[in-house]
Amino acid sequence: MRSFVAIDTGPRVSEILDRSAEKLRRMGFKGNWVSSGNAHLTLAFLGEIERSKARQLAHMLSNRLRGFPSFSIVTKQIGYFKYKGLPRVIWLGLDDSPTVHSLRREIRILTESLSIPVEGSFHPHITVGRIKYSPEYWEKLIETLTPESVVVSVSEVKVFESILGREGAKYRELYTCDFEGGLQEYDVER
Repeated sequence: MRSFVAIDTGPRVSEILDRSAEKLRRMGFKGNWVSSGNAHLTLAFLGEIERSKARQLAHMLSNRLRGFPSFSIVTKQIGYFKYKGLPRVIWLGLDDSPTVHSLRREIRILTESLSIPVEGSFHPHITVGRIKYSPEYWEKLIETLTPESVVVSVSEVKVFESILGREGAKYRELYTCDFEGGLQEYDVER
């Protein structure tokens, strides 16, 4: 199954993504937009792994993150990743929290111990959409977007399954690992 470890950023951030995507559509951008309720900060994309390995990782995360300090992240500006001079991903940026980077390092230690390759670079962001077409003067248009700043409290990480379909990806929670050592396992059998 295709899976990832992430911070669920909640309904207020989902509202910002929805409003931003709607503004971008009205400006002429076309793409695959993150659907309402799917807002998250990916800490480690695991790719295709066996269900048993996801379960093993969740149990290890629950133990390793026991005592990890709760913290907050704050949403900031709208930005983008370019490819060949055009935006390919438009995202909602976050303040540069050292704690987010520490959390990612802890997760990477475990993924490496399970021989799950995780990309090396990490730029904390929440994806608004993957862009297929951009209007002329797209950079100036993106600069006009000024989303509200939202504080997101973080005291857990989740392991999600990503199910690809015609309407885009759907995310299903498999496990929640809280920083007090708790592990919630959702009904993951199909």
